[in-house]
Amino acid sequence: MSPLSRLTACLLLIAGVAFLPLFSAAQTNFQPGVIVNLKGDTVRGTIDFRDWENSPNSITFKSDGAAAPQKFNGGQIKYFSVAVGHLEAFEGYVGPISTDNTDINRLSIGKDSSTRTDTIFLRVLQDGKKLKLLTYTDAQKTRFFIAENFEDKPAELTYRIYWNSQEANGTDRTSYETAFKGQLYDEAVKAGVMTPALKTYISKAEYRADDIVHITSIINEISASDLSKNNGSKPNPLRTAIIIAGSVGVAIWVILDFIAVGHNSH
Repeated sequence: MSPLSRLTACLLLIAGVAFLPLFSAAQTNFQPGVIVNLKGDTVRGTIDFRDWENSPNSITFKSDGAAAPQKFNGGQIKYFSVAVGHLEAFEGYVGPISTDNTDINRLSIGKDSSTRTDTIFLRVLQDGKKLKLLTYTDAQKTRFFIAENFEDKPAELTYRIYWNSQEANGTDRTSYETAFKGQLYDEAVKAGVMTPALKTYISKAEYRADDIVHITSIINEISASDLSKNNGSKPNPLRTAIIIAGSVGVAIWVILDFIAVGHNSH
């Protein structure tokens, strides 16, 4: 085998190792977890963890290593959590979710308050002593929900963007409906934690996780250090593998091109 062939084989082997996580991601990945069934019973076992970017439509659960896998959706269990270095927790939810677009490039003309009834899992972002914050992300957008306790049905925090049928003040047709600020304001007053600083923060808040988590942490009286500890960055193995594989691919192309140029020059 020529030196060039050996080098090529070696580089392809490195690329194969880098791509291995991409193939293994398609396999099952059962991790320790629990589910809470509709009767309120907690069942321990393992859950096929998929490092969900969007909220899962269903999960696969095994009560023990020898048990047959069971599939559950958000209408069949109340809750599940899985331990993967950090805790991923979700609540089952059957109810309305908003369907309007908040992408600035796809806005409706006039307010769109349409909803659909869906069976989903809501990711738990914060479970405090006064308020629970949850979120649901699908291909369309991210939504946030709040509930005061485990038994309460979560309510979606309302946020809409749309175009007016006519220009406002002759310049801009874009309208923002930020009812979520009022919802969070009411919860802060109810919890007895409203201050001028919090009022100002809520008035300037955007509909994004950082702002809403910060507000609910104040309502729940969670310190900044505890908030940072419980919301650390979470690794994404699939994204890391893609980055590594891409880098290896570029390196292979550069090296082979360099060798080819050197070979042709002789």
